[in-house]
Amino acid sequence: MTSRFFKKNGFQLFKYAVYLSVFTNVFLFLRKDIAAAAHRFGGDFSVTQIFEAYTNTIDTAAWVVLLILFELETYVIPKDKLSYRLSLFFRVITIGCFMVIFSSFLGYVEGLKWLQNYEKASINTLCEAVGQSWMVELDEFKIIEEENCDKLAKGTKFYLHNTKSVYTDNHFLNETNWLASINVINSLSWLLIVFLLELDLRLKRHINPRLTFYLKNFLYLTLLFCAVYWGVYGDFLEFWDAFLWIVAFVFIELNILNWGKD
Repeated sequence: MTSRFFKKNGFQLFKYAVYLSVFTNVFLFLRKDIAAAAHRFGGDFSVTQIFEAYTNTIDTAAWVVLLILFELETYVIPKDKLSYRLSLFFRVITIGCFMVIFSSFLGYVEGLKWLQNYEKASINTLCEAVGQSWMVELDEFKIIEEENCDKLAKGTKFYLHNTKSVYTDNHFLNETNWLASINVINSLSWLLIVFLLELDLRLKRHINPRLTFYLKNFLYLTLLFCAVYWGVYGDFLEFWDAFLWIVAFVFIELNILNWGKD
């Protein structure tokens, strides 16, 4: 009986396991953002900088809500049971999530701009900057200590942020610039995918389905490239999160495909 249950419901269990995994990543990103904000902002940032300080957490949380809305509308709630009021409620929440995600996109842009404020430092060795912060990535920092000051650097030139006492070298600065650029590309691609999904749901009869199909495939390939890049040059959490989101929205695409046949 158990085997029959899993055979019948295995796909749904796998789908919701993926959804649960992306939800769990909210808390993993929160931990990273809290640690990074202490170095980038020193714990002192305005309300308008919250999206910049906690971009990953806010972005992922908004996507989780959006994912739940898409799942409810395209699979859980039958099309003939979706009332006008409930549909309108979903639209309002979707617009709110889209605004949050767009704000997170601007946060990624600000993160990239933050990196442009590094200038060549006057120090010759990191041991001259003991007690200051050292940037490995935009969301990963370390304290320069006597025990590690001769081990942190991989480059030959040192840089200091012109508004914060945060050091790095040419190796990490170049690598982080590329990773921050990938963040922007990834976020923009997801924004465009949500827009196309909404077109599929709201205007399916009035648009060429092949057009959205090819555009979304191009965007998913872009997202896959971003995931692979993070896997090679970033950390495992970024790669794993990107991969899970691609899988999650493949499920939504399948939902919409079946939903459109009703």
